[in-house]
Amino acid sequence: MGTTTKDFLSKLNEIKNEFKIFVPSLKKQVTAKPITLKQQKDIISTAVNGVQGALQFSQAINDVILENVDGDDFYTIDKVPIVLGLRTHSLGNNVKVDGATVSLEQSLQKIKDVPKFKYNEEVSIDNIVVKIRIPTLKEENVILRKCIQEIDKLKDEDLSEAVGLIYIFELIKHIKSVGIEEDVADFNELRVVDRIKIVETLPLELYEKITSFYQQSSKYDLSVLTVDDTVVTMDASLFDATIDA
Repeated sequence: MGTTTKDFLSKLNEIKNEFKIFVPSLKKQVTAKPITLKQQKDIISTAVNGVQGALQFSQAINDVILENVDGDDFYTIDKVPIVLGLRTHSLGNNVKVDGATVSLEQSLQKIKDVPKFKYNEEVSIDNIVVKIRIPTLKEENVILRKCIQEIDKLKDEDLSEAVGLIYIFELIKHIKSVGIEEDVADFNELRVVDRIKIVETLPLELYEKITSFYQQSSKYDLSVLTVDDTVVTMDASLFDATIDA
């Protein structure tokens, strides 16, 4: 009797092509598994969906990291470094950027130069106190799913509203709680829709303080993705094996 598909898949899953990958928040290497063809397909399929596709790409990448890399509590600052590690192991170091071939070797070296991140901070104005944090990938995924659902409800011509939603959701994922005197709203205990209502009511001056906090990770990402004078784009094209790099 021939081997059943179930048995064959079981044997495939037992094959371990594990390798090591550097995680900035841990400041060490951990074990990872290669990206599968299905995972690559899921990532590339987000390329055709415009604004929503950028969010779907981010969620797909988070899912791959959580499934393929040993560990649970990865942070958003880990995303770019882990993605580059997974990508280079599966598809090699070279990528195409604006028609030119760029090696990711320099980026892989920069990854290990980890700045001293602030994982939590407190900002305030008057009697409003906002506790902010660098979110984990799991926490980010909760926000991404809701944002994708909300944008899906918009009509195609409502691009400006979609961009506005993305901005609000970017703020929300970095907020741990909002307090006014003794009353504290713990965002982990609130529905996403209620978090939105609170954030949209906050004074504008607080937004600047919050965005200043999460720009620390944006600067690190940009540094890692910059190779000489070229910035590697973090999108679905990074995983397109048909690009002759």
